[in-house]
Amino acid sequence: MYPCLPVSTLYLVATPIGNLQDISPRALETLRAVSLIAAEDTRTAKQLLNYFDIHTPVTSFFEHSKQNKIEHILEALEKNNVAVISEAGTPGVNDPGYELVREALARGHRVSPIPGASAVLTALVASGINAGAFYYVGFLPREPQGRRKFLRELVHERDTIVAFETPHRLRDALKDLENIFGATRKICVARELTKKFEEFQRGMIGQVREHFDKNEVRGEFTLVIEGRGTGDGGRGMEVVWDDARIVKEMRVLLKKGVPRTEAVKRIAKASGRERRAVYELTLNESR
Repeated sequence: MYPCLPVSTLYLVATPIGNLQDISPRALETLRAVSLIAAEDTRTAKQLLNYFDIHTPVTSFFEHSKQNKIEHILEALEKNNVAVISEAGTPGVNDPGYELVREALARGHRVSPIPGASAVLTALVASGINAGAFYYVGFLPREPQGRRKFLRELVHERDTIVAFETPHRLRDALKDLENIFGATRKICVARELTKKFEEFQRGMIGQVREHFDKNEVRGEFTLVIEGRGTGDGGRGMEVVWDDARIVKEMRVLLKKGVPRTEAVKRIAKASGRERRAVYELTLNESR
């Protein structure tokens, strides 16, 4: 028997990010009991609903259809309950769900979250990087120039940073991270969370970048990047680009086979020092 739900309620239902068994009994009850499900991706929604034998009507609700769909969903809310689900995880994060929530609240409707899976938290807690405070930035910008500008603005962020990236941009993003954040900043790249081929690559940015340069890049990726600190997510002392750190960074890069001129360029960009100053300071370093 379906639960008795308050009328005119918008339910934000978290769905699995990979393993279908991660959905909660309460989420399933809600999806069965509402009159309509607004889904970011109707194909993945129907796979989920078919798996659990749920026959509630589904309507599409994604970024490019939101203007028309928001009004349609609000009309349905006048007399019925509606559930919103994203392609995977918790709705309202990296999808148009928040705009629907804002409009529903403005019209006096009740909004109720049904919590569950989140790629952000799943990757963060397994990363081995401080999770006491973090800054979630969504997907990194697509264009190289925009991405580099964005990362330069983040390089001094004290708290742990969490971001999403696509497989075809991952290698370029890791290269930019190495150039801007430095090769020794800690990172965890999580792939295919909760799925059969779940993988975590943990280590320094230079090491992880090297791994993905040599291995196939497939799946969905969540990046957890150490904040500007000494290994505690930015809660300890700030990283200072003093002479000792610059020399250490040069040793790491040379050991990895990075040409000296390229290493000087990367360190100068990350530290804010002049290239000539970096070159002269590290002149005696060899591979």
